[in-house]
Parts: sequence; C-alpha cells; structure tokens
Amino acid sequence: MSTKFFYALIWTISATVFQLLLFFSGFQTEKLATGQYLHWLGLVIAAVVLWLGIKAVRDERPAQPLGYGQRLSAGVLISLYAGLMSSVYTYFHFQFINVNFADYTIARSREKWAAAGLSGPQMDRAEKFTRTMLRPAVQALMTPVITVLIGLVLSSIIAAFLESKSPAVPDAASPAS
Repeated sequence: MSTKFFYALIWTISATVFQLLLFFSGFQTEKLATGQYLHWLGLVIAAVVLWLGIKAVRDERPAQPLGYGQRLSAGVLISLYAGLMSSVYTYFHFQFINVNFADYTIARSREKWAAAGLSGPQMDRAEKFTRTMLRPAVQALMTPVITVLIGLVLSSIIAAFLESKSPAVPDAASPAS
C-alpha cells in the first residue's frame, strides 16, 4: 500500500468516526446549530493527517530532496484518495444513518432566512434548492471536490512549512573509510 493511500485511508476513517460522533451526540440533528461549529474540527483532522502524510512521503526518500511541488502534489493526492473513499461513506451516512439531515438543516436555515427578511416564496425556493443539494447522491458527488479543494489549500500551507530534507552530505572532517 502506498504511503499516500495509507494516509488517505487514515483521513477517511478519522472523518467517518468524526461524522458518527457528531451524529450520535446529536450535533447533526437536534443540536445542529452548535454542531455546525464543530465541523471545523474536521479541518484540524485533515491538517494533521496531511502534515503526517506529506512528512512520511518526504521521509521515504531521505537521499532525494522533495521539492515544494512534490510535497504539494503528495497532499493533493492524499486528499483525492480520501475524498473518493469518503464519498462512499457520505452516501451511506445520509442515505441510511442520518436520513433526516436535510429536515434538520432546512429547519435551521429557515430560522436564518426569516431573520434575514426573506419572504415565504423566497424561502420556499431556497428550501427546494437546499434539499436538492442535501440529497445523499449530491453530497457523495460533492465530497471529493470539496475534499480536494480543502486538501489543496491545506497542502499548499503545509508544503511550505515542511521543508525538504537535504541529502546527507558526508562530513569533510571525518576520515574516509
């Protein structure tokens, strides 16, 4: 198994466990208003996994420096693999586990729309569009796209901080064997 795929698998498993924790603790249902802020913890999970994954790819080849572009592409590839694997779980989660997610989201959104002064017909149109976007299949299709975009941003930052290891240079003061 490649290092990139391994870290993508770790990201996918971590994200799956996180989704389940949010669901079973009610932060994807009754406590959705608070749960929307907890979703930011998913970025922390992604950043940690990407940091570890890019570092592992870099450390695989200690004799060869890994340039910024190679570190960035490693992170994006990890994100792509994770996004594709996560899309399968996303469909499963919203189709069979959290089947009422759209209803909770619409109820929360209607409160915001009313506070923003939207009229009844405007809210109905917004609800129709939102329900379409919250279908399990649409969520599953959007997961790899969003994951890669998030991975691209995070990887570009991480790749800048994770400098390439220089190849080992023999010490000039040490005697040759």
